[in-house]
Amino acid sequence: MKKVEPQEKHERFPPLSTSLPTFLKDGCDAGFRQTIYGLLQVSALMLKAREYYGAYIGVSGPQYSMMVAIAELRETTVRDLSTKLHVSGPFITVEINKLIKAGYVAKRPDDNDRRSSLLSLTEEGVEHVKKVSTIRMMTNDAIFGSFDAADAQSLQRLVKALVRDLEVAVHHLESPQWKPEPSARGPWQRSQEK
Repeated sequence: MKKVEPQEKHERFPPLSTSLPTFLKDGCDAGFRQTIYGLLQVSALMLKAREYYGAYIGVSGPQYSMMVAIAELRETTVRDLSTKLHVSGPFITVEINKLIKAGYVAKRPDDNDRRSSLLSLTEEGVEHVKKVSTIRMMTNDAIFGSFDAADAQSLQRLVKALVRDLEVAVHHLESPQWKPEPSARGPWQRSQEK
C-alpha cells in the first residue's frame, strides 16, 4: 500500500477539520479531533446502554426510547415523536406498530386532526417502563456521578447547543445546493443507485 504524502512539505496532513480559532491550538486541531472521537464514543456507549434497557423489557433500543418519550409526553403523535427523537416518521410508524402489536402502546384517532393518531402507553407499557427505571437510574448515576451542579448545568446547556447546531449542519449537508465531488460516494449516492 502506497503511503499518502502531502503535495507540499508545508501542507498539513490530515487537513484541519475545523477553522474555528477556539478549537485550534498553535494552528493544530488535534484536541478538537480528540473531542469529536470522544463524543462518538459517548454516543456509541449511550446507545449500547439503551440497548440493554430495551433488552431488559424485550424491546429494541429505539423502541425503548419511544416508550420513554411517550411516557414523558403522556400522549403524542408520530410527528411529534419523530421530532423529539430525531428519527424519520416512517421509522417511528414501523416501530410503533410493533409496540402496539406487543401491547405496550395504544393508538387512538386525534379528535383535533383526523389525519393523525394519538399514541399512549398501555398499562403493560407503563409497567415495563417502571420495570427498567431502577437499572436506568443506577446507570445514569454511574455515568454522570462525577459531575457537580455546575458541570450538570454546563452539560445540559452545551448538549442543547450542540443539537441545535448539528441540526443546522445536517440541514446544510442535505440541501440540494451542496454538491459532493463526483469521486465521493456518500449515502446520498448509494440511495440513488437503488
